[in-house]
Amino acid sequence: MDYTGIESVHFGSDDLTQSRRFFTDWGLKKTSHSAKLLRFQTGNGAEVVVRDASSALLAPPLSEGAQFREFVLGVKTQRDLDRLANDLARDRHVNLDREGVVHSVDDAGIHFGLRVSQRKAAKPPAVVPRNAPGQRLRVDRISTHYEGAQPWQMGHIVFFVPDTGEAERFYRQRLGFHLSDRYVGGAGVFLRWAQRSEHHNMFLLKSPTGKSALHHLAFEVRDQHEVFGGGLAFAKRGWSTQVGPGRHPISSAYFWYFQNPLGGGIEYFCDPDFVTEKWKPHQYRVNRFSEWHLPKGIVQIDEDKMRPSLATAKAIERAQSAQKEKTT
Repeated sequence: MDYTGIESVHFGSDDLTQSRRFFTDWGLKKTSHSAKLLRFQTGNGAEVVVRDASSALLAPPLSEGAQFREFVLGVKTQRDLDRLANDLARDRHVNLDREGVVHSVDDAGIHFGLRVSQRKAAKPPAVVPRNAPGQRLRVDRISTHYEGAQPWQMGHIVFFVPDTGEAERFYRQRLGFHLSDRYVGGAGVFLRWAQRSEHHNMFLLKSPTGKSALHHLAFEVRDQHEVFGGGLAFAKRGWSTQVGPGRHPISSAYFWYFQNPLGGGIEYFCDPDFVTEKWKPHQYRVNRFSEWHLPKGIVQIDEDKMRPSLATAKAIERAQSAQKEKTT
């Protein structure tokens, strides 16, 4: 299956003024603005769509107190779309809208869509060369200073789900995703939509509440300087850090997470691993969320919200305890 990436992510909002400021401050390009609808674009043309929460065009909220509604994946050809739609229709409702988007619901209750990609091919942003010992690639040139971020693409989306095994089977068997890595005991699974792809495009975490919810949406930027510069600028505008900046040992990416007022988190990241059909999935037994991240006191941490690292560690503990009980 040839996916082109995340085509769009859809939210409802009770405060479109706040939503407009949030995604504009994040660095997205506003392409549409009305009393009931906002549209924003990343550098590669993917969209964040925000509608008034009462809009009949929105899917229902995934979780209580949050406004995530649906994500849409792009495919390369109409043949790909037809094959996926026909297979999904075997055991679930499938709806084709006037814009050519196929809408359905996965086995965790998450609304998703599929469409032939409408994004126009765009030239990726230039990256300033890095200097390293014995490799002086940036010569007579000052490295870029970022006063804000301009996200290039939505690289991955992460959900809490009641059963990671069931969710993994759906995305691998029905949508053709591939396994990259997992936490044993059902605590979490990293998936990608192509054999040759970034380390993961979807991460499924065991839900601490037993219900599905958006965990975070991740936007790729050019380099670690843009992660830091964009994060500093975003924080100075009053938006709350969840955790970071830091670096993931799984995927190798640099990160900085912020709280999304529409629910879940939002992440700047850069420099992820790129894997192929030669990649061998790992079975991790201990939490490996962060190789390092800045501690409380240097960057504001919202203590009312559980850090992703702590949430993952507790999910692993619960899964391992459950597994022990089954074997005794």
